Amino acid sequence: MFIITIILIVILSLLPVRDALAGYIMKGRKYISGALYLACILSFFFLLNPQGMRDTWNMAINVLWILLWLPILSKVFQLKLASTLMVFRRPLGVLMGTMALVHSGQYFMNEYVLLPWQQAFWIWDGQIAFTAWGFLGLIIAIILTITSNNISLKFFGGKLWKWIHRSVYVLLIFTLLHVLFLKLPGVQDSLPLMIAVFFPFVLYMIGKILEWKGVKLRKG
Repeated sequence: MFIITIILIVILSLLPVRDALAGYIMKGRKYISGALYLACILSFFFLLNPQGMRDTWNMAINVLWILLWLPILSKVFQLKLASTLMVFRRPLGVLMGTMALVHSGQYFMNEYVLLPWQQAFWIWDGQIAFTAWGFLGLIIAIILTITSNNISLKFFGGKLWKWIHRSVYVLLIFTLLHVLFLKLPGVQDSLPLMIAVFFPFVLYMIGKILEWKGVKLRKG
């Protein structure tokens, strides 16, 4: 979903209809934001199916990747549609957080699970367990979700609030480690798995460095 979404944003941003499309999106931003917040509420119905952990995981990680790539597409590649979609980062962030929470809820609702007060939840076979990485990521996701509002912005102040939300980069790392340590026991050669998990992260960091340096690869 993430890759398809990014490709659509790029293609639509290069078509002559991009200005009209951006205008329609801005006119309907309240309705779109409302729909995203409604999706956050409806996501809790996935708890009725504890076996659907893979689906909620895929939704959470895809929304996270979209959130992280929007600023790069907007500032580095100067894509107008990406710049327009930036106004939805807050509801998208809340959606990501709720999907992560639901994913964790589904895990704990299954019959055979490790629990946080069990040692194996944190350390498994002499290394940090995938459940530990996931739990640490969940804590960050919850913090980001409950502070994604104007009340928290005023309470913490703009500077501290921004630092809190920069923890999304730590969340990304914990999420990738969660996937890596989940899948490692089932593979004989870990190198292809590590490449598959961290190659998108390397591409993202290249884009992020270009953004930090103010590089613009095309004119808007």
